[in-house]
This record gives sequence, structure tokens and C-alpha cells, in this order.
Amino acid sequence: MFRKNHLSIAICLILITMLLAACGPNRNEGGANTGNAGSSNTPSETPAANNEGASSETPKPAELGIWADDNADSIAVLESITKKYTEKTGIPVKITPIAMNDQIQAISLDGPAGKGPDLFYQPGIGSLSVQGLVQPMTISDEVKAEYTAESLEALSYDGNLYGLPFVVETYAMLYNKDLVAEAPKTIAELEKLAEESTDKGKDQYGFLYDATNFYFSWAFMGGSGGYIFKESGNSFDINDIGFNQEGTVKGVKLIQSWFQKGYMPKGVNGDVVGGLFNEGKVAAVINGPWAVADHKKQLGDKLAVAPLPQMEDGSYPQAFIGVKGWMLSAFSKNAEWATDLAAFITNADSTMEWFQATGETPPNVKVLNDPAITGDPLVAGFSQQIQYGKPFPNVPELSHVWDPMANALKFASEGQDVQEVLDEAVAQIQDKIKMAGAEAK
Repeated sequence: MFRKNHLSIAICLILITMLLAACGPNRNEGGANTGNAGSSNTPSETPAANNEGASSETPKPAELGIWADDNADSIAVLESITKKYTEKTGIPVKITPIAMNDQIQAISLDGPAGKGPDLFYQPGIGSLSVQGLVQPMTISDEVKAEYTAESLEALSYDGNLYGLPFVVETYAMLYNKDLVAEAPKTIAELEKLAEESTDKGKDQYGFLYDATNFYFSWAFMGGSGGYIFKESGNSFDINDIGFNQEGTVKGVKLIQSWFQKGYMPKGVNGDVVGGLFNEGKVAAVINGPWAVADHKKQLGDKLAVAPLPQMEDGSYPQAFIGVKGWMLSAFSKNAEWATDLAAFITNADSTMEWFQATGETPPNVKVLNDPAITGDPLVAGFSQQIQYGKPFPNVPELSHVWDPMANALKFASEGQDVQEVLDEAVAQIQDKIKMAGAEAK
């Protein structure tokens, strides 16, 4: 359970972050003092000053280690950024590529053995604090002002800040303007496009996405009135799981119908979708800003981005909104300098370099207001979708949702009864939550 703030949506690309506060915990400005960081422009001899203004005398470590998501192109950009940090401070930075989804298990094993990183890269705090894999950061007010408050909330839990935000994202509809002049504005238009443009024999499709991936498919469940954990006042009731209730069932039945009508092949996954879209064989797909750079290379000016099409009742699909950030490992012996490095990686200069290379939008206030972002139509397409998005429930129990719901979507795509597979998914989630509670005791 945690508190959440209720904020209005601001204009333009600030929309990318405004809804994140809906599920963020209230932040205690003091926090736990395990590392002090301030402005990325501080002298290189010491890490930045803490919130009280006292300077740190912490000696420099021989090296700082970070775990980055395993992507060759993005690691090259990160190497460029950390090289500048080394030039500034004299501290070498070792980057180890580990798939983001594998990092939690890896750090739980390597961290206690002294082989883990100082910083690692994750989409939100999730259960990291409960598992004891992160330690709180203490940063100056000067540095806090560089980020939107909502993105800081997304990396906070129980009054402590555990990481600094690097990327804010949701997903939207990417389409090929040579195959469809305008993006479908409604589900009916989307299905018409699929009906008219799909030829399985030629591997041609009007519309594709990784439909058994809960992350993407949640949009149609939430847009149909579904919920994950019931919101109760300023909290979530983890005992009230909405996956087998009317709204979610309706959303999964819609997704199932696309398989039954032949719009999407069984077993389709993200690699297949991306490959066919790059080849010009799919008119529209669902993906996030992380995919833009690759598709832009292949499709050039044919690529466009738009919000997901409206549901039958006029509501919009409820895409997830997430914040990826650099988390301070609980096992780091260099907390102050690691926090200083996180502040450098996420400052305006660094995140602008990252945006220009990857297309991923940072929650750094200065960069969000830069014309390079506000004038980019591809970024604007994602910002429009943000208006209809919803943040991840910022509770540890969310981690127990993914596998049961992935299985439920797979079974539904194969034609099994939707209500039955969702009832089973809820039962599995409840068991996982109970087991985790028992282990915690």
C-alpha cells in the first residue's frame, strides 16, 4: 500500500510524466542517508554536497560498475556518456551488458558475493526495496529540480528515493504511411485495416503486435474498464484483483477475436512483428519509443506515430506508463560516488545525447522543453497517448502478475475460454502473493 498524488495534466510533452504521480509514494525529502549527490557540475574531487550543504570527503573508488541493458547500440551511447564522467572525475566506469529482465535475479546472487554493480538499470522500484536489492539515495534539492517530480516518485518507495530517472515511456501505434495514409482512429477502423490488408500467405498484415505480452495487451483490458489491483482511497487493495472481472474479460475477448478472425497468427512475438514492419509487410504495429531508431533506419520518412485507436464505447486503450532509472545497489560500497555517477548519466547533456541516439525520452525538465523534443512528430505521437495511459501500480505485488497473465493471453490466443483462463491466472497470482508473504515472515 502507498500514497499517491493527484495532479492535473500539463501541456505538450510534459504529459509524458504527469500521470506518473497517480501511483507514486509520498516522498520524504530527508530520506535515509547512505549516499549524497548533488549537481553534476560539482568539482571532481568529491561527490556532490548533500541536502544540508555539508561537503563529502569520501575518497574516490578505483572503479564504478554499472549493469546496462544488453543492447549494442545503446551501450555505445552509454560508453560515450560515462567516458565524459571519467574525464571529469578520473574514475573509470565499467559497463556490463545484462538484459534488464535478468538483472534482478543476477544481482540477488552476485550482489552478496561482491560481484554486483554499483548501479543497475530497471523500470521502476517494483519489489526491489522489499527484496533488499537497493539502498536509498540522498540527493540535493538542486539535482531534484532537474527531474519532473513525478518521475522521482516512480523510483521512490515508502518515503525513500532509490534511483534517478533516465527514460519515461509508453507505447503507441507505429504505422507505415506508404501502406496506410492515416492511423486508424477507432478499433473498427483498425479491424477494417486488418481485414483488407492481411494476406498470411505473403506474410502481409494490416495490424500486428506482441499480443501475448501482458505489457502491451493491458492497454485493451484497461481501456475496457479492467483493473489490476482495486484502487481504494489513496491505496491499492492487493486482495482485490481485477483480471477475471467484466472489464478485463471484455478486453481479452477482443484480443482473442483478432486471432480467431485471422488478423494475427498464433505464436507471433515482438521479433516477428518488428522484422515484418521493417520489411514493409505490416501497416501498423504497437511498440514504444525504444523501437523508433531501428524502424526509422529501415522506413525513413514512411514511419509515423499516433495514439492507440479508441475503443467501441469511445474510451481509449490504457497503455502503461513507466520510468526506467539507474538504481543504487544495496551492495555498493561506493554509494556516494555511485549516486554522483547516476546524477551525471541523467543530467541534461547526457540525456539529450541519449535521446538523439535512441529516441527514448528523458524526464529531465530541461530536455523535455528542448525544441529537439517538442518539435519531433514521432515523440509527439507518444505524448498524445500519455493522456490516456496509466502508471504501473507501484506495489511489490505487481511482480507476481506478469507470468500468470502471459500464460492467460497465450491460452486465449489459442482459443481457450477467456473467463476460465483468467480465473486461473487470478488464482495463481493470489498464491504467489501469499507465498511471498509467508517467505517474508
